[in-house]
Amino acid sequence: MIHGIEELEKEPGRKLSEKLGKFKDIFIQDSTIVRLHNSLASKFPATRARKVAAEVKVGVMISAIANGPKTVALYPENTAEIKTLRIGPWIKDRILLVDLGFYKTQLFARVGGNGGYFVSRIKMNMDPVIVSIESGILEKERGEFIGKRVSEFTEQLSGKDLDAVVKIAFKRRA
Repeated sequence: MIHGIEELEKEPGRKLSEKLGKFKDIFIQDSTIVRLHNSLASKFPATRARKVAAEVKVGVMISAIANGPKTVALYPENTAEIKTLRIGPWIKDRILLVDLGFYKTQLFARVGGNGGYFVSRIKMNMDPVIVSIESGILEKERGEFIGKRVSEFTEQLSGKDLDAVVKIAFKRRA
């Protein structure tokens, strides 16, 4: 942990590349479980241990510009990752990178609703519709992908990068 913090301090105040220049920052959110001394089991009980143990979930959001943590928070070990992230107006003009532990369409709708952007792998059962293509394929080929589902041309793009805006349909809670 100390080594990681020292490495983050070496290059503060980074600038985003020209391609990412329209964004104010890029945030990476993740969490990990840390085992604590057994004497803390009453305060931080481990939920997946077979004997008395103590564990805590450490949620961290890293800023690419600051090259360091924006937030660090402690949660009970059994807290779902999605509950360690609160989206609000702070996300405007920023990109949020998350893993599948944070995958929830309502979260993505909140990010977009607050003027932010996100990058995540998609779940296997999702089949988004291409709205626009920024880069990755030739200009003349872009038109044939717009308005179609990703599954319709996955093999065609095998091994190629594609920077696209997609639309995902989901049901909102009442």
